[in-house]
Amino acid sequence: MNYTASAALFEKEDGYGAATVNISAAGNDIYVISDLHLAAGINANGNFDGTENFFADASFVRFLDHLQDNCGNGKSILVINGDFIDFLRITNIPSTEKEFETWQEILQVTGISKSTAELKASIVKKEITYGLKTNHFKSVWKLHTCIGGHIKLFERLATWIKDGNQLIITKGNHDLEWIWKEVRIYLQHWLATNIAFQQQRPVEEVICNTVIPQTLFIDDALIIDKKIYIEHGHRYENMTNVKGEPFVANGQELNLPLGSFFNRYLINRVELLYPYLDNVRPTQNILLVLFRERFPFAIKMLFRYLWLMGLLIQKKIFWQTTKYLFTFLLIIVLPVTVTVFAIMNNRPGPSASGHQSFLIQQVLAAAKNLGFLFLSYLLARIMVLVKLQGPASFYADAGKIFNSNPELEIVTFGHTHNPEQLTGSGKWYFNTGTWTPVYESSSSEIRMDKTFTFLQICRKTTDPYKPQLLQRWNDDAMRYELLGLNDKK
Repeated sequence: MNYTASAALFEKEDGYGAATVNISAAGNDIYVISDLHLAAGINANGNFDGTENFFADASFVRFLDHLQDNCGNGKSILVINGDFIDFLRITNIPSTEKEFETWQEILQVTGISKSTAELKASIVKKEITYGLKTNHFKSVWKLHTCIGGHIKLFERLATWIKDGNQLIITKGNHDLEWIWKEVRIYLQHWLATNIAFQQQRPVEEVICNTVIPQTLFIDDALIIDKKIYIEHGHRYENMTNVKGEPFVANGQELNLPLGSFFNRYLINRVELLYPYLDNVRPTQNILLVLFRERFPFAIKMLFRYLWLMGLLIQKKIFWQTTKYLFTFLLIIVLPVTVTVFAIMNNRPGPSASGHQSFLIQQVLAAAKNLGFLFLSYLLARIMVLVKLQGPASFYADAGKIFNSNPELEIVTFGHTHNPEQLTGSGKWYFNTGTWTPVYESSSSEIRMDKTFTFLQICRKTTDPYKPQLLQRWNDDAMRYELLGLNDKK
């Protein structure tokens, strides 16, 4: 088919970028999930890449099968509320001639025309180590890689749309790339091609009559029937909120928040050795896990953090970066420097070894030096608790949204990976958690499996906006069931 003509079909797919989008559910049931974090998926070895966090493709397929089998002839709306695709963790780059030809072909689908020579020349040395940057044509390749590594999941989403259901994708801090129209076009075109193959229909017809009407991309927030507010939540955390305009480099790249730089330049490298490190909860224990298991490697990563701070200061995020740079200096550099100075200052003189108290002096000096290092550990613990802990809850932010929009009855977020449900004055606040594994390192938590969580809002009850309590898909039992949560003070 004519790829350029295909891209032109999507010109009517516009309006993305509005701060808040209002839609009608048209009486359909609504299912909200978040934080799937799909990366490159299965590689050529049949293994998952080290930066992959989503391993539940088959479970997700069975989940959608169950939803459709139990909704009768009615249609449903699936909202993936942010961090659906983890573009930050996709570090694969094309290397063979065939891959560059494929890249060129899929770009034509989106209306981008580049030769293979131009594509090869666009890859700089740093991208070979850290993955492609955020240019629109490079983001299309990342999405293509993700689909290839999670093919069954995307095929099931195509079937979801083919059967008349709606798919809504809101933007999170790990998939800011949805802002590129070309990225959205590529996903829609891929879904349309899959549906066309199933139904033996022309791709152009499927694009116009099925995929475009039944897919929707949300930049910030979604309001359904003036009653249900859905937003990812990253804008309420300083580390993940985009500061300033969404684009940099003359509009060629995305303006990434501070947390995204950590993922690209630090966390991804660490996860090649510890694949699940970013899944540690509480988040502030990540550094402690590294200190406990591989202290020299942890020190190396902290010095890498220092280098990263230098990069970010050059990008004019001065206050944020210097604040965390000060933390690094306080917990590592200062105590280690004082310890080295103390050791040098306490070296015995030429005649010191002749005194009877020499051994005692050396033991005391060693104890004092170890004390400085222990102080480093204590400061690290305090700073991690105070500085690096993400928001535990967006409940207070939800309250502000309710106050600004009195008609709303439900506010739901994602982002924190911590499922929540609270009610008051007839209003409901939810956080839909995550579909990625979580490693609970705190002994004060007995964490039963709280992944595979979702929010169901059934429109066929007498009270059309009364939500079900948070549910969890039990893949072993092939059913969903109530998620057990505790109130905490």
